[in-house]
Amino acid sequence: DAKADFRQHIKGTTAGLVIGDRAFEQRMVAAYVYDLGKAWKDLTGLPFVFAAWISNKKLDLDFIRAFNAATGAGVHVLNEIVEQNPYALFDLKKYFTEHISYTLDDEKKAGLNLFLEKLKAME
Repeated sequence: DAKADFRQHIKGTTAGLVIGDRAFEQRMVAAYVYDLGKAWKDLTGLPFVFAAWISNKKLDLDFIRAFNAATGAGVHVLNEIVEQNPYALFDLKKYFTEHISYTLDDEKKAGLNLFLEKLKAME
């Protein structure tokens, strides 16, 4: 349930995974904060892919072009988006330009494949 907020239980020896806006808030009160992307990079030397648009079937090239244009539209107006949505807990311009990477390149695919291999090995 995305509306449920378990953060009040994060204390003592109880940890939690917090994402999104709640993670920015949690950083202000948590005694320990670990960046999972950095931990993965330190462990494997590869980037971690937290999210990706992936299809299980071949897509038409026109659809791919239109989809990429639509999903990339916000990047072209990032300054306006940040100005219209002030956020006191984190520099959104820095977040969207330095902390998020939008291209699923070969290195990220290798990181994703390694994660899936490790996940499968746990079965």
